Amino acid sequence: MDILMYKILIAEDESEMRNLLVKYIKKQEPDMEVIGGAVNGKEALRLTELHRPDIVITDIAMPVMDGLEFLQEAAKKNIPLKVVIISGHDEFEYAKKAIALGVSEYLLKPFEPLELKKVLEKIKKELERQNTLLDNMKLLKEKVDGSETVLKERILRDIVLGKKEVPEPKADILDTEADYYCICLLKLPLYFTASGWNMEKRDNIEELVKILSGGCIHKDIQVQGLGLEDNGAILILAGRALEKQQFFYKVRESMEHLQRSMEKYYDVRLICIIGGIYVEWRKLSESYEETLKVWKGLTSTDKSLIICGEEKMETPSKGIVDSSKQIKNLKEQILLSVRMGKGKESVEHLDELIQVYASISPRKTDFVAISAQELVYGIFNEIEQNDIRLDKKRTNEEIQSRLRQQLRNASLLEIRELLRSYFEMCHRSFMESKDRRQTEVIVEHIKNLIECNLEMEELTLEWIAEKIHFSSTYVRQIFKQKTGERIMEYVIRKRMEKAGGLLRKTDLKIQDVAEACGYSNQRYFASSFKKYYGCTPTEYKIMLKEEDY
Repeated sequence: MDILMYKILIAEDESEMRNLLVKYIKKQEPDMEVIGGAVNGKEALRLTELHRPDIVITDIAMPVMDGLEFLQEAAKKNIPLKVVIISGHDEFEYAKKAIALGVSEYLLKPFEPLELKKVLEKIKKELERQNTLLDNMKLLKEKVDGSETVLKERILRDIVLGKKEVPEPKADILDTEADYYCICLLKLPLYFTASGWNMEKRDNIEELVKILSGGCIHKDIQVQGLGLEDNGAILILAGRALEKQQFFYKVRESMEHLQRSMEKYYDVRLICIIGGIYVEWRKLSESYEETLKVWKGLTSTDKSLIICGEEKMETPSKGIVDSSKQIKNLKEQILLSVRMGKGKESVEHLDELIQVYASISPRKTDFVAISAQELVYGIFNEIEQNDIRLDKKRTNEEIQSRLRQQLRNASLLEIRELLRSYFEMCHRSFMESKDRRQTEVIVEHIKNLIECNLEMEELTLEWIAEKIHFSSTYVRQIFKQKTGERIMEYVIRKRMEKAGGLLRKTDLKIQDVAEACGYSNQRYFASSFKKYYGCTPTEYKIMLKEEDY
């Protein structure tokens, strides 16, 4: 049997480290082939496009184009990669950006060969699972090509894609007598692409539809699901309502319910884009095109529920009377917040500032860029006066110069993200020493809080963050950084360990075990249990009885 070779690319500007990595992989990893070594992100991007590696090991700080910029460009080109970051930066900002870019692992220099070996073994297992899934999908497609399910999907797909001469579908496929229709596009963020919820898998689409039909969606709305390439799904909604606005509210509430359920019970954060609402089913293709347009132009996944044309649904905000004065006041407040290390306040003021910028005429985009650069220069002066070094490898002047250059031609959304990242870097520098001491204590407190409240259904990231008086983003980051495990992964694992113990040591009914582990819905519990143990709770109890005999 031939060994499946995985292609690996190394991007590292330090020749000694790069050569050590190549030598180690060639000697210790017989099923991996090093297809190239890059000295900067630009060269890494070229080699990635040319060779399409399975795995990339990259440093962050590199000349010409750094590691994070390289990953951003690769993501824009839709190049699937398993990424290992190696860096000397033990900082939350880098971990956050890395997670958002789909990074699989984050190793801090210096690291032991055993650490790298464990990381590579984990990634290889993920790749093996993905390859197995793809093979199974191909086999399944061949087997059911002529089935009724495939025919139904084909009809729905033709409707969504707006193909001409599509006959009117039967009622069980689509309710053509409904009052309103729309498309909801579901996507998984990059850092969930290795999740068991691969949207290209028919079983998962069917499960999503079952979850919706089981209580998430209003009873007078019919839902059908289709798989989509690149880990996405299309939900086709047809329903009854007295008016368009009423149907819109029903759809929005349903999608919010679905998102909460998926995150709570499966640790899956869905991005949902609701398309335009139409009175004719043949207009579903237009609704779909609207969702695609929004998705392709999306530069941030901070907002998980996005509504096409939302400005038409909401009451417009009041005009800005004196934007120049507001901008000056907000910039002063931001400077004060940054100086005091108050991250939340500075971001809140930044959001207000962006709103004021947005109210300015498009003809004044140059003014917005100049104003943002002035803010950066003001913060830079504060940092210099306090003798603070923002980065170990780059000087403050280099960071400021690079940022001001990026701001010159940036969009409003890009300005917001660039400034927010810069603020975080500055806050960290002010609070770094204090944070390091507190982090381990906080993580232990989080673990104790989780393990003492496993029976509580509302045991969510937001609830934990509220209890310990930190933001959910901060809690998510420090927990992942210190444990290597996402916080909801930890919650689910502890719940499943408890469930297994109760089934093994007690005679409790499955429903009682589910409730003791924080699941009021037995179907959600059974689904989570099967994903963890590979069998249902009932099958698990039967196996335990057989072992006793």
